[in-house]
Amino acid sequence: MKKWQKWLMAALLAFFVFEGSQPSASAAAAEASSPAFEPVNLGQLKDGQQLFSKIGKFTTDALEMYEEDAAAVTVESFYEVDLGNYPKGYTRQFIAFLFNYEWIELVLIATNEDASKITLLDRAATSEDGDMFINTAKLEFSTTGNQIDVWSQAPFSAFTSYVLLEWSGSRFYVVSHEYDDPTEAFYEEKQRLLKAKDVPGLIELYSDDYPMYPGAYEKHYTLASPTLKLAHQKALQMQKSSLKTAIEYLEFGLTQYADTYYGTSDYSKGKLTKTDIYNPDAAYADSQLSVSVYAGILNDYGYFLSLNGQNSKAKLVLANVIKLVPSRTVAYLNIADVEWALGQRTAAKSHYKQYWKLLGSKASTVVPKRVKERMNAK
Repeated sequence: MKKWQKWLMAALLAFFVFEGSQPSASAAAAEASSPAFEPVNLGQLKDGQQLFSKIGKFTTDALEMYEEDAAAVTVESFYEVDLGNYPKGYTRQFIAFLFNYEWIELVLIATNEDASKITLLDRAATSEDGDMFINTAKLEFSTTGNQIDVWSQAPFSAFTSYVLLEWSGSRFYVVSHEYDDPTEAFYEEKQRLLKAKDVPGLIELYSDDYPMYPGAYEKHYTLASPTLKLAHQKALQMQKSSLKTAIEYLEFGLTQYADTYYGTSDYSKGKLTKTDIYNPDAAYADSQLSVSVYAGILNDYGYFLSLNGQNSKAKLVLANVIKLVPSRTVAYLNIADVEWALGQRTAAKSHYKQYWKLLGSKASTVVPKRVKERMNAK
């Protein structure tokens, strides 16, 4: 055989070997489109109850669970998964998140097809950072290949644990574990903005997000009054340059306060009572504003509304102030001006007279000129 013929034969042989080693286009497509195994709750499987009768007892015995904890383990506690790396002779994997004494454990077991053969592969509960799973009632997980991603959240709280575990075939490895508490972060930011006296920042904070489970956090109560006081202070400063902004600040302060102390939620409707404002039985009662202080803020809110031409709304607010604190002198002047603007002259005259009376001997020197004119008007 000539040299060139040998080269040609070698080249052809190499070509066919290469072609044979490559999957066909259809085979490659089928492999790429092969769906990943999705975890399935044992209760949804046709043979779920039969499997559970074996798996459940095996697991509670293997974990040496207290009778009370074992009784809480049901068919719904288990999920079939596929994390790979099966021991020889086993074809199925199941996981469960089980409350066991003082912690929650992730349990991974393997079985043959009918669970006549079962083995405990691994169990996991804590990392270097602490408990990985903090509540079975608020727990979600997903699997990707040999990894399992778990989210859990504390009861009545936004405190959250994020865990990524990897199954190696012999044990679970913690890829990552982080805690987060968005509500605590929200109140820390609120505290920072309060310290900076940044009312626009506080308004933006509330418009962007609202905390989960706020009532479970002390700062929800302790920061409500300082926020309303700051909003009031800044509103007084803004009143002459931007009445609209001053009203916005006060409404923000009053609303966030009402989010904490629900009794004041109808602050604009003129229906508040003293116990709505100060409830000695409320959580963190000492953090509430006194009736006198709250009524003072409400009076300024009503006054700003009247300056903005919202007289009907202002009258409701100012009448409520007088009902709450009858000795608040300036409230009578404010409501009288509102009633005069509304054409309610009889009511206005009555309130002007009450204002004059409360001022006593100094009335003739301090009251605005319009008061005397309107009191004597026909």
